Amino acid sequence: MDTLADVMETGQDVLFRRWLERVQRDHAPGPLSEPELADHIPEFLREVIAALHREEEGAAPKTHRVGPLGWEHGEQRFHTGFDLPSVVREYGALHGCILDWLEERGHTLVHVEESRILVQCFNRAIADAVAHYLRLRERELLGGQSHPPTS
Repeated sequence: MDTLADVMETGQDVLFRRWLERVQRDHAPGPLSEPELADHIPEFLREVIAALHREEEGAAPKTHRVGPLGWEHGEQRFHTGFDLPSVVREYGALHGCILDWLEERGHTLVHVEESRILVQCFNRAIADAVAHYLRLRERELLGGQSHPPTS
């Protein structure tokens, strides 16, 4: 049976297209171009697949590599008008697309370690996207200042 990484890798384009449709339909603040919607998600998918492959080879999965992508994604989403719940939900939509794809391919059993890596990648990217989004929002609320004014 193929590994989770193999199934995701062969369906990478399908996963991305399905995710794009869901985000435009359910989470985007309005019509956006494909590059605006795509942002760092194709690279995120590649890093998740790479982390899964590294684990298969007995190496450390390096889930930390998705963090900077989440950080950048949070910034881009802030500037394109997404609200914070939508930023989180779009990662959930991608996770759902992956699970749907696995099920369609008859891949009904995912090893615990594969699942752990997938969850770590998503959690790290979401956490970094939210953290950066909130920093930008705070800066905006403070009128562009990076710290609260002193008396």
